[in-house]
Amino acid sequence: MLPLFASAQQSKFFIRFTDKNGSSYSISNPSAFLSARSIQRRTNQSIAVTEQDIPVNQSYIDGVVALGATVFTRSKWFNGITIQCDSSILNSILALPYVQNFNRVLKTGGSRHPKKPETILPVSHRIQYPDETNSLDYGGSFNQIHLMHGEFLHDQGDLGEGKVIALLDAGFNGVDVNPDFDTLRNASHILGTWDFVANESSVYEDDTHGMEVLSTIAGNVPGQLVGTAPHVSVWLLRTEDTGSENLIEEYNWEAGAEYADSVGADLISSSLGYTQFDDTTLSHTYADMNGHTCPASIAANIATEKGILVLVSAGNSGDSPWHNIGSPADADSALAVGAVDSSGNFIFFSSYGPSSDGDVKPNVAAKGFETSIGVPGGGVTQGNGTSFACPVLAGSAACLWQAHPEKTNMEIYNAIEESANYFTTPTDTMGYGIPNFQIADFLLSTPVIEFQNKDQLLGVYPNPVNDFVSVRYYSSKFETLNIEIVNVIGEKILEKNEIVSPGNISNINIKLPDLSSGIYLLHLIGETSDYSVKLVR
Repeated sequence: MLPLFASAQQSKFFIRFTDKNGSSYSISNPSAFLSARSIQRRTNQSIAVTEQDIPVNQSYIDGVVALGATVFTRSKWFNGITIQCDSSILNSILALPYVQNFNRVLKTGGSRHPKKPETILPVSHRIQYPDETNSLDYGGSFNQIHLMHGEFLHDQGDLGEGKVIALLDAGFNGVDVNPDFDTLRNASHILGTWDFVANESSVYEDDTHGMEVLSTIAGNVPGQLVGTAPHVSVWLLRTEDTGSENLIEEYNWEAGAEYADSVGADLISSSLGYTQFDDTTLSHTYADMNGHTCPASIAANIATEKGILVLVSAGNSGDSPWHNIGSPADADSALAVGAVDSSGNFIFFSSYGPSSDGDVKPNVAAKGFETSIGVPGGGVTQGNGTSFACPVLAGSAACLWQAHPEKTNMEIYNAIEESANYFTTPTDTMGYGIPNFQIADFLLSTPVIEFQNKDQLLGVYPNPVNDFVSVRYYSSKFETLNIEIVNVIGEKILEKNEIVSPGNISNINIKLPDLSSGIYLLHLIGETSDYSVKLVR
């Protein structure tokens, strides 16, 4: 029996349809509903277009609208729409043969609780860090990229060019005129905008939070703030209503993630999280944080399946009764980012893991305390929150993917985790720790990897060898290396000494003598290292 409602008060609902039968679209012609860039991202990662990608049946939507409902968002992935209507109209909608079920996502007339903003530090309280620079004049923002060794990517020319990040946030107030984003605008790297809350294209008159987040990625104020991916392109998508906290925002988040997929974004960076709502009957529990229950978490996982690298802030509940991560930080496939200070120490407000099913959360951490951020109207200040840790890391992730365009989203994801300083001993506060993007680059670019710990990494290639063999070595210490190649009976074929400097990757190319076919051993011995690698000729 269908549920019956008697109230004339209008609320918002998610209506789920039974199928996509009779659609005018087909997976054999994906260009009708996916951009060329979206299709190419799938092709690059051997991801098939499926029925899940087909738009919602328009005739089903028309049938709902004909009964008097107003449509807000559409979801291919969830096969439904969010609508507003009164209970009488809802009852009629539920009687339609192609309607499967519904969820209430917003009850009108309830209390509204504006969200607590991130902490923005007064200028008089700002702490100045050394203006250490390499290829760019980072100014006080150097520390937030240097903690992750992200400047290594910039120095080799990887600034995010050619990669696209979709930001899902609360608004991007003034980004269209703020001088902090002159470089972004002049390069035409703002690819488009959409507001899923107001159902319109303009996002520049809403909240400043997204502007602050964007500045850590693509702001450019030389000598004060250089974003971690200053040449990246962006889509600016508003999914968050800061005046309240309601379940509908998770459905907005899903719509934003789906939009990001359709337009061909490579990454999603979102500094939003959901736990409890103004309508407490819809609130989540910690048990729901199992990676695949909350709408936004399901959407994050689907976006990952489409080849997108999804990064989300862990949340700022570490010192609150909730304490733990929220959605979509709990998502199985999302890279949740916690906050640390300028020395790499955990900050008390950063939300704790693990997920309720025991997965390591947050996954990694980045600077989210006294982070250099943009100011409305132009200029730079500092702010606190995992909202800033997430985009700081997302920008460097985009640069890493630019350096390795042949890799999949999950190969980039895994390299970031594996490069982090607590990878072998993860914690509930920082997960696998702070990534080292120099090491992540090494892991992705060197075919053969031998390592005892993250202080030393060794790659030897090609193997089988020809006339040359290359040794790629990373050490956190100053070392003099002795490299020997011996045959199977222990006879020395070649010996070479090499000095390596700390914190750098050394590329050592060795010309081989005329070797007969067979097995050889390469020995590499340093003050704190001793490796043997089998070579095939």
